[in-house]
Amino acid sequence: MNIELNKIFETHYTIKGENSAKSMGSGDLEVLSTPSLVAFMENSAKNYLNNFLNEELGSVGSNININHLAPTLIGKNIIVKGSIKEIIKEKIIIFNLEAYEGDTQIATANHTRVIINNKIFMEKLISK
Repeated sequence: MNIELNKIFETHYTIKGENSAKSMGSGDLEVLSTPSLVAFMENSAKNYLNNFLNEELGSVGSNININHLAPTLIGKNIIVKGSIKEIIKEKIIIFNLEAYEGDTQIATANHTRVIINNKIFMEKLISK
């Protein structure tokens, strides 16, 4: 793999009703839920990492430590920005992630993904 550390990538999302705390069951208001924010951040990291993997490989999230700093209304747009902070044993990838609504930082996170062989991973699960 030829992954460059600290190179910034970004992904844009529009917050929909299904992403609300009320819809997700994590709160009572029509604002971006923390579970949806986690999914957006993980999705950004996964999609970026996929650029460096062949068809047989994928990744799974193994850890995320998130700080949800500010609320976001439904219908607003957010940007998730990230970079790879560290690579351990060529298969454990640690990301720094931030999310913004306009100029307002709404979240920070550290996220770990583990590179897997998709077929072997699924075979192990099915044979349990």
